Amino acid sequence: MLQKQQVRSASSHEWILLIHQLPPKPTNLRVRIWRKLQKLGAVAIKNSVYVLPANDKTNEDFQWLKQEIDSAGGEAAVFRAGSVEGATDDEIIGTFRNARDEEFAAIAAEFDGLTGRIREQSRAKHLSPARLSAQETELDRLHGELERVIANDFFEAKGRAAALAAYDRCQKAIRQSQIPAKRTASAARDSGVLSVADFQNRRWVTRRNLHIDRLASAWLISQFIDKRPRFYFVGDDETIDGAIPFDMFGAEFTHQGEDCTFETLLKRFGLTDIPGLRELAQIVHDIDLKDDKFNRLEAAGLNAIINGLSEALHDDRKLLQQSGAIFDGLFTLFGKQAGKKESRGSKRVSSRKKPRKK
Repeated sequence: MLQKQQVRSASSHEWILLIHQLPPKPTNLRVRIWRKLQKLGAVAIKNSVYVLPANDKTNEDFQWLKQEIDSAGGEAAVFRAGSVEGATDDEIIGTFRNARDEEFAAIAAEFDGLTGRIREQSRAKHLSPARLSAQETELDRLHGELERVIANDFFEAKGRAAALAAYDRCQKAIRQSQIPAKRTASAARDSGVLSVADFQNRRWVTRRNLHIDRLASAWLISQFIDKRPRFYFVGDDETIDGAIPFDMFGAEFTHQGEDCTFETLLKRFGLTDIPGLRELAQIVHDIDLKDDKFNRLEAAGLNAIINGLSEALHDDRKLLQQSGAIFDGLFTLFGKQAGKKESRGSKRVSSRKKPRKK
């Protein structure tokens, strides 16, 4: 079935093939293996013969699956081939595109169904905060499924554009239907320290194309202010009713005087005394305002990392998630360093000898 390396030059693609035979028991093994093949994006070209484009990741994926089949009492083999007997590269690629188009169409239909329900409930004024929260959760689930299919879209199926458009329509429907939240009296009156209790389960909005100040501020909000925040990213002229803007022109939480947004949030919510946050704020300030006020040596490195992630991901939500681990690490590191300094200081005080009485 496989044409080996001597015909490789006649093919423009390389393939990884998994050929397997499953035992009759356990009875759920066949379904389990089939589902895993679907998640990998593999397509069947013959009975019990599945194929993926050849690269290190797909080879590893099939090797793990082979190990699982072998351990369950079945038989499996993984091959790398320049071509497949009985199927041209174009036919195999067409099979991949058709499979992805079916998945994209199914996801687009789910997005459109959710969009329709949101608009209907909004028109009927039945979209309560609880229902809206449930719709947002469903949107996040569908978005995760869309990202999985995109990751397996090896040959740019046409259905991808329609699915992304359906996702954008659903996002827009949620933004347009959001119920304005009343601003708390304490936040309106008090220009001093705000209570985090007044800022729970809120929607927060900032500009798209996140960079250091907006990323760090979103991390600060999720870690120290709002236990269950929902973040939205909009264009310069867009707004979301009821959402709390940050690092946006005219917002309450943005640059104030010489402070970046991260520093403003620290002061407004009384977080300046938490070990680790002050040092992190200094780094964010130096990167964002470029004035070398604190001359933090870590600024150049963190800026390079954030720029690299931004170039690699091209997705604000993914960038926020990935950068969160970096801020977690820096906060932990600086917090421990601050604790060690305090410990050394207290030891020096306690070790001083008392003056002898004359």
